[in-house]
Amino acid sequence: MLDPKAIVHPEAKLAPSVRVDPFAVIDRGVTLGDDCVVHSFAYVGGPPGHVTDRGEGTTLEVGARTVVREYVSLHRGSNVGSGRTVIGPDCHFMPYAHVGHDCRVGRGVVMTNGSMLGGHCEVEDFVVFGGAAAVHQFCRVGTMAMVGGGSIASQDIPPYCTVAGNRVRLAGLNEVGLERRRVSKDVIQALRRAYRILFRTAGTRAHALERVRAEFGSIAEVAHLADFVASSRRGIPR
Repeated sequence: MLDPKAIVHPEAKLAPSVRVDPFAVIDRGVTLGDDCVVHSFAYVGGPPGHVTDRGEGTTLEVGARTVVREYVSLHRGSNVGSGRTVIGPDCHFMPYAHVGHDCRVGRGVVMTNGSMLGGHCEVEDFVVFGGAAAVHQFCRVGTMAMVGGGSIASQDIPPYCTVAGNRVRLAGLNEVGLERRRVSKDVIQALRRAYRILFRTAGTRAHALERVRAEFGSIAEVAHLADFVASSRRGIPR
């Protein structure tokens, strides 16, 4: 359902069940999946925030059942990047949230009011961003992480963890999020122990990773945490 006061580019591809409210803008190169809702004054598919690259021929893909609230901005990809911004299904973007060019956002991600992703960020499934949280370009955020309100992240945020602070620091596991996703108590306990080894125990990161894999490597969630930390290029907050 498209309100006649909405502005929709003729090249945009919208599933029949998409709802677009008055004064929302859907730009070129956009694909919106089934049952997406775009509220008034949102700008979906705007050009990348780049000095010279205006994203000619680039795209933005938004998965099914995603909600885009008022004044949200979702930028399509850039020609200096991948050319694609991809947002998974079941996401919720609250007012003034922003997703920069070439980002990849997973399933069930919640960005609360004023939270922001710089260009080229990768966000895994079921991450929650508190109000006015900001993530630097090229950073990764692991699955089920919680980024506290007002936090500024310039390094990769490990899966299942909580970070907080103006310059973020690790603040423990996101146990509330894990319980909401019905992760078993045994897995949460293993993640707790792995967290202590990786981030609270003296010694080198390489030795800690070796120990975590030896003790808990058979648990998929712990293996994912270890792989994420080992592959980080921007580093992990202290």
